[in-house]
Amino acid sequence: MLAGGGMGPDDDGVSFAHALATLKEQGSALLVVGSVPEELFADASATMLGDPAADPPRRRLVVTPEPNRVDAVRRLRETGPLSSEYARLVTRGESARSAATADHSLDQVTPRTHVIDGSIRELGATIAEVIDEFDLFAGGLAPAEFRMAFDCLPTLLSTYGREAAFRFLHVTIAQARAVSGLVHFRLPRTLDSEVVRLFRPLFDATVELRLEGGGLDQRWHFRDRDLTSDWLPIERSAHEK
Repeated sequence: MLAGGGMGPDDDGVSFAHALATLKEQGSALLVVGSVPEELFADASATMLGDPAADPPRRRLVVTPEPNRVDAVRRLRETGPLSSEYARLVTRGESARSAATADHSLDQVTPRTHVIDGSIRELGATIAEVIDEFDLFAGGLAPAEFRMAFDCLPTLLSTYGREAAFRFLHVTIAQARAVSGLVHFRLPRTLDSEVVRLFRPLFDATVELRLEGGGLDQRWHFRDRDLTSDWLPIERSAHEK
C-alpha cells in the first residue's frame, strides 16, 4: 500500500488495492488533510516516502517552510539513503544550513539541503532541478521511484494567495507525474473546508488524517472513482515498498 494500514472492508478490498496500484503505476499526487500533531503527520508522510529496504531505493525530496524542522530530516533518514543521489531537503532561510544537523542524537550523515530565500518561482525551479537530477542519477526514473513530501502549502496560501498557489500546484504536480512520481502535499484543514474543496480536483486522491484513541488513522478518497476507504490505522515506522 501507499501508506500503512489494512485494505478496508472485504467487499471493497479488491477495488481499493487496485486503486492504490494504479496510483503507483501512473504516478500520483495526494492531498493530505486534517489537523494532527506535527510528529504524527511526519509518521504518515514517511509511509508515503517509502520503505528504507526498497530496491531500488526511493529518491526522496522533502520541502518544508521551517529551516529547523528536525522531523523533515528524520523522514529522510527513516526512508532510505541520505546521499545526494537519493535524498534532498528544500527549505528557506540561512539557518536552514544547520537544519540537517539539528538532531544530535542521529548519526552525522545529512541530506543535501537547498536553501530558498526568494520567490515562489525560485521554489518551483528548485523542485524541477531536483527532479531532473534524480532522473539523471537513475538513468530514467522508474514508476514510484521519485517521492516528494511538500509541507509548504499553508505558507504559499498565506504569502501568495489561492490563485498563485493553484498555478504552482498545477505545474509542480505535472512535473512529478511526468516521471511517474508519488508526491503528497499537506493542507491541515478539514475535508469540507472551502480551500480543500478548491484544491481537491488537482489531486488523484485526498487522504484524511485523524487522531483517534491515541493512534493515527487515515481515510482515502479517490478522485476518479466512487471509492472511499474505511478509517485505517497508520502504524508508526510502517513504510510502503
